[in-house]
Amino acid sequence: MDIAQISTSIWYRLTLHAGEDLFQALKDFMEKEDLKEAYILSCIGSLKRVVLAYPKTKVIPLEIETIIMEGLFEINGISGNIKKEAGEVKVHLHGSISKAGRNVSGGAINEGTRVFKVAELVIVGTKG
Repeated sequence: MDIAQISTSIWYRLTLHAGEDLFQALKDFMEKEDLKEAYILSCIGSLKRVVLAYPKTKVIPLEIETIIMEGLFEINGISGNIKKEAGEVKVHLHGSISKAGRNVSGGAINEGTRVFKVAELVIVGTKG
């Protein structure tokens, strides 16, 4: 088990608009705010393109399956973290989305995921 205190945290409300790429927006946010790390505590809204990844087998190292879904999706919740490692911003998100109010999908949310109308996030970050 690893335990680390989050000191000197700053809270943010981030609103993304139609067409924005979720990953690129979060990377841009990290650079603009000059954060070392950040945690997405909440994300609601809608998506028009979702790139999901999930383990295909139980064998480690994992074989990952990726699917791309196009359409109109409600965000049930997305959480994760963003960190700067070796000068590069790394985004790690997991969540679930629903289509037509009943078909729910989830997994790791990957690059290429795009906002339909709006995505509203609550983020806590630390300067580095």
